[in-house]
Amino acid sequence: VLYVGRARDLRARLRSYFRSERQRPSVEAALLALERVEWRVLDSELEAALEEVRLIRELQPPANSRSRRKEHGVYLKRRGEEFVVSKAATPLGPIPSRRQASLAARALSLGTEEELDAILQGGPLPRLRQRLDELADSLRYEEAARLRDRIEALERVLERLRRLERLRELDACLVAPGTESGWRKAFFVSAGELRVVRTLPPGAGAMVEVETGLALCRSADPRSHEPLSPEQAEDMLLLDSFVRRPPSELAVLPLDRQRIAAHLSG
Repeated sequence: VLYVGRARDLRARLRSYFRSERQRPSVEAALLALERVEWRVLDSELEAALEEVRLIRELQPPANSRSRRKEHGVYLKRRGEEFVVSKAATPLGPIPSRRQASLAARALSLGTEEELDAILQGGPLPRLRQRLDELADSLRYEEAARLRDRIEALERVLERLRRLERLRELDACLVAPGTESGWRKAFFVSAGELRVVRTLPPGAGAMVEVETGLALCRSADPRSHEPLSPEQAEDMLLLDSFVRRPPSELAVLPLDRQRIAAHLSG
C-alpha cells in the first residue's frame, strides 16, 4: 500500500492527484509506482477518519507523511535545572514536533521555580517577555529573535498540553448514519477516548445497544493522569475536531440515556 486517504468526493480527490503538477515527492513516487486504486465506502465521515488513522498506523504507507513520523510524539523532561526532549513519556507531552519541543525546553530552562509553576499551570511568561524587550531595546536582534522563537514555541506547546488535559474530561455519544436505512452507529467517548462503537438497529433494539455502550463507558478505567501516548493524543484530537465541528450527518450527545433516546426517537 502506497498511500491511504479519505474524501467525501472520491472522484474529485483522485482527479486532484493527476491534474495537479504540485505534489509532494513521496506522492509523486507513489503515483509513478501506482498499479491500482482501491476504496471502501463507509457510513460517515467520522468512521472514515477513524479507519484512515487505523490503516495508516497498521500499513505505514510510504507516501503518508503521518506514517513517516512513526511514533510521532516527544516529551519534555526535567534534568537538573534544565528541560530536555525525551521519547520517554512524561506529563509534558506528547508534542508532535521535535524542533518545537526543543525550543520550548530551552525557554523553560530559563525560568525560575516560581515561574515554572505558573507557566505549567497556564500562567504568563512575564520575565521572558521582559527579557525579549530588553534585547530588542539593546539592538541585540539575533538574540531577541532566538528568544522570541523559544517563547512562541513554548506557548504553542502549553496550549496543546492544556487542550489535551481538557479532552481527558470529554464524555459524549456521537451518533452517525448506519449502513442500511434506519440503522445508525453510536460512538461512545469517555474521558476523551473512544470506548466502543455499537450498531443501532431500528426500533426498540437500539436502546439495548445504547445501554451496552453506556455500561462499557461506566466500567472503563477511571480517569487517570498517566502520560498520554502519541496515539492516544492523536485520537483525542481527532474526536475533538468532530465534536467541535460535527458534519451534518453527525449528532453529538451527552452520555445520557434519556438524551440519546430522545434523539433516536426524534
